[in-house]
Order: sequence, then C-alpha cells, then structure tokens
Amino acid sequence: MGIMSRYLVRLFLPVFFAALGVFLGILLMNQFLRLFALAMAKGISIFWILSCFARLLPFLLSLAIPMAYVVALFLVLGQLSENSEIMALRACGFSFLETTWPFLATAVALSGILFYLNHKAGPDGFHAFRGQYDKAAAQISRVVLEPDSFAAVGPWRLLAKSVDRRTGALRGVYLAQASGANAGLEIRAKTGRLWIDKGRAVHLELDDGILQLPNPDPEKYTAGRFDSDRIDIPLAAAPPPRERDIPEIPSAMLRRLIRDPKTSPQHHIEYTVELAVRSAAAMSPLIFFWIAAPMGFALGRRSRAANFVFSLGLLFAYYGLIALGIGLGRRHGNLAAFAPWMADAAGAALGAGMTRRAFRI
Repeated sequence: MGIMSRYLVRLFLPVFFAALGVFLGILLMNQFLRLFALAMAKGISIFWILSCFARLLPFLLSLAIPMAYVVALFLVLGQLSENSEIMALRACGFSFLETTWPFLATAVALSGILFYLNHKAGPDGFHAFRGQYDKAAAQISRVVLEPDSFAAVGPWRLLAKSVDRRTGALRGVYLAQASGANAGLEIRAKTGRLWIDKGRAVHLELDDGILQLPNPDPEKYTAGRFDSDRIDIPLAAAPPPRERDIPEIPSAMLRRLIRDPKTSPQHHIEYTVELAVRSAAAMSPLIFFWIAAPMGFALGRRSRAANFVFSLGLLFAYYGLIALGIGLGRRHGNLAAFAPWMADAAGAALGAGMTRRAFRI
C-alpha cells in the first residue's frame, strides 16, 4: 500500500467508526428504553440488558454499517475537497480509481460482511434477542397484593381478604389455577404466607384449607381438606412457543420454506422479497461508493457540512427505493425477486453515468 493510500485509510477509518458508533447508539437507544423499563419492573440486572444488546448487535450492524460508510465517505471526500487535495491529486495525474481504490476495497469488504450479517448472523441474533426478551417478560419478580383483589402469580390467580405486606401474612385466601395441566383447581384457606425467593420461586404456605379438583362431570367434584400445604411457583415461567417472524428466519431456512409445497402463496412471496432485500442491502456500500466517489471528485471545493447533507439525502433516496421495491414485490408476486433491487439498479446507473461523464478511468 502506497503512502497516499495509507493516508486515505487513516482519514477514513476513524470517521467510519465514529459514524458507526453514532448510528449504533441511535438504533440501540430505541431498544434500551424498553429493555431498561422491563429490567426495572422485573428486578433483572444490567448484565441482562448487555446480553440482549450482544444478541441484537448483528441485526443492528446490518443497518448501521451502510449508513456509517456513506456518511464517512462523503465527510472524508468533503475534507479532501475543502483542503483542495482532490484538485492537487488530479493535477498530479492520479486517476479516479488510483485515488479511490482504498474506499472501493473497504466497500467490497463491508459488502462481504453484510452478506453474512443479513443472511445468517442478523436473523439468528434477532431471534435469540426475542427469545431472551419474551423469557424475561414472563418472569415473576414480585407480587403486589391488594385486599379483595385478584393478583396473577404465574399460572395462578390469588385473592386474599387481608394482606400484611411487611410479613406476607394472608387471611381468607382463595387460589385458582388458570392454566396448565390442573387448570380449574381451586384452593381456599383460612390463613397463609407468601414470600419470594429472589431468582428462584414464589412460595405460598397455606393453613387449614380445602382443595377442590375439576371434574368433567358437572354434577360431581373431588375435594379434600388439609392442615397445611405449600405451593412453589418458578420465577421464570416458560413463555409460550411462537413461530419465528420473517426477520428472525435465516436465509437458508427461507429457501427451504420457499421450496416447500406446503408454503402458502402469500408467504412464498414474502419470503422471496425478504431474500432479495437482504442481498440488495448487502450491496449498498458498493452502490454508495459508485455514487459518492464520482461526486467527490467531479465537484469543486465543497464543505464537509454540504457533504454530510448529501450523504443523508442519498440514504433517504436509497432506502426509499428499497421500501418501494418491497411494496411492489409484495403486491406483484412475479416481481418479488427483482423489485427490491430497484435501489441498487438506480444507484449503479447513476454512478456509471456520473463516472463516464466526469472522468477518464
């Protein structure tokens, strides 16, 4: 690598990583408030939030990397233009590709990373994040009891005539199982005590009570008395199983679903559009290079602020065309595999036209 190439890389990388940190922070903040509220409500440590961020990071990187690249490229080109360094390079006989190949090599490398993130690491990480979040949301951290009011305690519904919040002592206890294998089980007790073993379970001790089991025959019931009984309810209730949303499905699984004859026509279209979007978005650094580099060289002296505005405009235009392509692909099934590539096709055509008109490569 020559001196000039090393100089351009040293200019570009700090700006790129700074922009990447800013965009990641913005994307993470959207999730942080929701995760922090859940952690406070459930009494979960800060390490849980960090583990959620680690699972979500590949998915967010797939969004932040293209944005950071185009902003960094425009800002660096703006600095070179503002300092008249581009004019000096052109006067010394350096061609467009001789000067910009470090930026092109970076775009190729980032596109390779994005292919992996979009098709494999991102969906898997997002699925792991959703599973972690659902598990935490189903966790019981505390039980707030009010006299003569029902409170949900896992699969149970608990009511007490009187409650001593300091000791957990209860009087006039009624307990009903709302779900599970013994749904419909009812327990009544004169007294009881409730406490939480943090991180493990909710414990309920009952004294002098009656237990009534459900019976398919409405004219019969099974009941029994007890002097004392204890019920232990795990803090982390297993969340109900759910199907993966499309952003959580790795591309290899999407291809299997597309080939599966049992897949409905609408799902077939949505899976095809998703695959096309992931591949098209992975090519975005190359498209941004092909547009931004000719603009940086073709125009005269221009401030970094103007280049920043140009970068934001390019991002809005590119992702607007991506959204338009997604809509067309979903409405017209025969375009599902091609419409999401609209943004890449338009960017490539624009970049090629600018390069032919402005430079001799």
